[in-house]
Amino acid sequence: MNCANLFFILSSVFYVATAGNETGLEALINRLNSDVIELRNEVESSILRRCDSIRGCLKSSYDECQSSYTELQTCPSEKELGIVFTVCGAGSRCNGLIDYSVSTVRIPENLAQGPNRNPTNPAVIEDVCMTLPTQKWMVQKYWEEKTFWSELNVSRPQMYFGSDTGVFRIYPARQSEECGKYDPRTRPWYLATLPSTIRNAVKPRRVIIMLDTSRSMGERLNARSEQTKLSFMKQSVIAVLNSLSPNDSIAVIRFAEIPFLVNRPTQLPPYLWEKATKVNVENIIENVYALEVNGRSNWNDAFGFAFNLINDSLESPAAGDESYCDLENIAVLFFSDGEYNLPAGATDESVVSFVSTKVNETESMGDNHVHMFLYTLGHNDPSGVEKKISCAVDGYWKPVLQGTSPVNVTNGYQTLFSIPMGTNAFYNYTTWSNPYNFTSGSLGYTVSALVYDRNVEPPRFEGAVGMDVSVDAAVRVYNGTVSETEKAIARITRNITLQNYNTTCDVQRINLTKCEVQSIRHYAGGNAAVCIPEKIQTKPTTPATLPALNTTANITGDSETDGLIDFVTDEEAAFFDDAINCSKAFVQPCPGYEEYPTDLWRNTDMVDETYQDRVCCKVGTNEPSDECPELDEVSDTRISKTAIFGILFTALVVVEILGCYFCFYVRKGRAST
Repeated sequence: MNCANLFFILSSVFYVATAGNETGLEALINRLNSDVIELRNEVESSILRRCDSIRGCLKSSYDECQSSYTELQTCPSEKELGIVFTVCGAGSRCNGLIDYSVSTVRIPENLAQGPNRNPTNPAVIEDVCMTLPTQKWMVQKYWEEKTFWSELNVSRPQMYFGSDTGVFRIYPARQSEECGKYDPRTRPWYLATLPSTIRNAVKPRRVIIMLDTSRSMGERLNARSEQTKLSFMKQSVIAVLNSLSPNDSIAVIRFAEIPFLVNRPTQLPPYLWEKATKVNVENIIENVYALEVNGRSNWNDAFGFAFNLINDSLESPAAGDESYCDLENIAVLFFSDGEYNLPAGATDESVVSFVSTKVNETESMGDNHVHMFLYTLGHNDPSGVEKKISCAVDGYWKPVLQGTSPVNVTNGYQTLFSIPMGTNAFYNYTTWSNPYNFTSGSLGYTVSALVYDRNVEPPRFEGAVGMDVSVDAAVRVYNGTVSETEKAIARITRNITLQNYNTTCDVQRINLTKCEVQSIRHYAGGNAAVCIPEKIQTKPTTPATLPALNTTANITGDSETDGLIDFVTDEEAAFFDDAINCSKAFVQPCPGYEEYPTDLWRNTDMVDETYQDRVCCKVGTNEPSDECPELDEVSDTRISKTAIFGILFTALVVVEILGCYFCFYVRKGRAST
């Protein structure tokens, strides 16, 4: 055997040992895609039966920090679980308790204001209750697929649902280290699912954000709040910015007496939107944080600036992108406190007329659709000018009061732009996140799918389901490096998207009926946000109907509401049906909703216990142990997988060198002979 042959054989052996396992990775991706769609179907079925779920909901769920789990909970090792509870040890002798027979619920603390951290808002209570039946499916699926995941040498994935109200149900159940701090709506996996971040299938959106920074915005949000309107507005806007995809376009305008771009204050016209790249978004966020109040408020100049920017961007090749369609969905998000001072002589009617004209001009330029969202901070007067603008331009108004979570302020905006994803064209669409840090500390991917209430017209975005796989597990299956595995996942998922979701402009056009517009208005802003035709307003009405619609009776300043408005009473529904002829536009509460359960937790045995006391256990047991983490502090003498790989690689290199050395001297000896 000559040196060249020996080198080829050894190199081939090394290549085979490290070549990417595309088949195994594709099997993993396909299984997670199909499983997450099944989970989506289960949650949507539960939504259709939401009223039935209320009956058995009292003391039926487990809280993330207060509840002890069942006797079936176990303490698996790192090798079995794929997770190390570092506060408990290294994962060999000590780890954390997991219960594979139940799920657990996490609720942001601002929604858990009742006794024992119970929610009091009916929409939040419903989300906890309606997802409970999915627990049975989760348990069954977990054990059904044990063999599949074992053959791939991958830990079985976590499964969960995050609602647009902030409720999070996760299986298998485990204790949380921080109580009341997890909000699924802010997590990378949830944001990756939102339509704005979906690549290759959805036309990028154009987002224009207008921020009133006049002096009145420095006042408190309301008498009970220590937060100013400006500081609250900043948090809401940053939540929107963090949900954008690099494919989207963004422009953020601050205005008082003079409007300008927050990150380009000295730029001369023409003003253009820019791509929402990570660098651009971070720059905008930095400038939003630095905003201060000054001067009076000139709405006409601000809207004029915004629509000039939109029109210039639409006509400029520099602000466009390569696309198969000319459709433009443009979102204008306007934040103010409802007060303007300039120009002199301005009236509500003149401002409404000015904005309506600008919207019509932009939409007449091509296949352009302007969707306007107006947010009144600190006021809830439905006779205000922002509400009037929304009714004039088929837009959406929301009063923002104390108790509304900043992340939930723009729920109407997210709902509107999720509508195309709720159609049949995207029915089985899944999204893979980029690698991110799980709450457990490990790096991983989440595959997720959007969830809708399909009993409402248009289908109402309700949240997202997800399932996890760690980066280590994916690398192990693919048998490549982290970078190679990430590229392979992107390639495989992109191919799936291109094969199954080659959509047209018509699929993504957001053309709503009047009833569908009213539905989203009500969802975003409550009864007061619904636009009642003038001919109806002039009719004689009883105090129980129209006056109730023209107040914010269902929008309170209590901290537990989070601005979540989704129900109309039977009387209100009848009025809506008569006034605007909409039968399926609104969600009615379940019978007896005034008596929804006030105690959802099966027990509160762990209340006031530390995280370590709640979770740490000896591997193989089923209860907490005070011997951990000390029991696991003995040095681990095992050789890591990376070290083993390094040793094998070094050995192969040495063998190759020795082989060539041997061949060289054998040939030399033969030549001399």
